Amino acid sequence: MEINKILRIVAGNLCILVAILRIVTFFLDINATVIYSAFIIDLDEAVSLFEGIAIVIFALLMTIIGTVIAVIIYVVLGILQIALRKFKTVSIICNVFTAISIILSIRAIALFASAGEFSILLTILMTLYIIIFSLCIVSYMKFRKEG
Repeated sequence: MEINKILRIVAGNLCILVAILRIVTFFLDINATVIYSAFIIDLDEAVSLFEGIAIVIFALLMTIIGTVIAVIIYVVLGILQIALRKFKTVSIICNVFTAISIILSIRAIALFASAGEFSILLTILMTLYIIIFSLCIVSYMKFRKEG
C-alpha cells in the first residue's frame, strides 16, 4: 500500500478517535470541556448571582452544542480521510479544523495551568490534534510531489 494511503487511513482513524475522546471528555471532565468550548465567555464577569447562573447555563449550552458539532465534524473528516484518499481538499479541510482545535487546546491548557490544574484528556486531545495535523500536511505534500 502506498505511504500516502497509509497516512490518510491513520489520520482518518485518529479523527474518529478524537470524536470518541471528545465525548469521553464531556462526561468525565466537564470542567475541561467547558473551558475548551467557552472561548467567548469570561467566566469572571458575573457581578450578581443571577448573572453567574446565566453565564453557567450559557456556557453549558455552548459546551453541549460545541461538543456535538465537533464530534460530527471529526467523524465526517475521519470517514472522508479514509474513503476519499485521492483528494487533496480533504487534507486541507482537516488541517483547518485541527489547527483551530490546536489553538483552542493550547488556550484551555493554559487556563487550566493558570488555575493550578491539569487535564490529561485535554493533553491527549491536543497531542492527537498535532499528530493529525502533521499527517495531513505530510499527505498533502506527497500529493503535491506526485501530482
